[in-house]
Amino acid sequence: MPKKALVKWAAVLAIAAAGLWFNAKYLNLNPRHIREGVLSFGVFAPLMYIGLLMVRPFLLLPASVFAVGGGLAFGPIFGSLYSFIGAAGGAFLSFAVAYKLGGDVKNMPLKLDAFRAFLQKNGFFSILLLRLAPIHFDAVSYAAGVSKVKPLSYLAATAAGIIPGTVILNALGSSIMSGDLLAISVMAAIYLLFITVPLLFRKKVQELLD
Repeated sequence: MPKKALVKWAAVLAIAAAGLWFNAKYLNLNPRHIREGVLSFGVFAPLMYIGLLMVRPFLLLPASVFAVGGGLAFGPIFGSLYSFIGAAGGAFLSFAVAYKLGGDVKNMPLKLDAFRAFLQKNGFFSILLLRLAPIHFDAVSYAAGVSKVKPLSYLAATAAGIIPGTVILNALGSSIMSGDLLAISVMAAIYLLFITVPLLFRKKVQELLD
């Protein structure tokens, strides 16, 4: 990898590490903190929430915590809408950065190179499957960018893939706010089922990689 590209990636990793450290030491974010923080901006709360979601991937803050926080702050309908806009925007921004910086990545390990080839060949299908699977949200964005997945395929698959999880987590947050234990239990069970189903496709993905 050229020295210039190495410096860029080192800077990206340093920013991410700083974000993780700052969150762990000072923020220790949880859904209620997010709710209180964004609602303190009054009528600008939705814009603040969407903006936070768009910069969140660069600090590697937990996406699920923000989604539940959206439900707590805005309810299941508007929380889902704002979460979708912010999450999709943040996913595309992080993808664009990795797409730009990933052009000089060469001589990857065999397994990683096979994964990159899989993403390139099965753009929409692979990204959709990874968005539905219980895999780190931001890792998928950066991997897709480095792998040069077609932007339109990435954006379409991401938009479709994040809808179920966004709606479920926001509904869970809204249920927590209402204190309805039955609703909380039902939404938690639905979410566990949702993240388990994609694991059934693991064998198919492995066959494609082989």
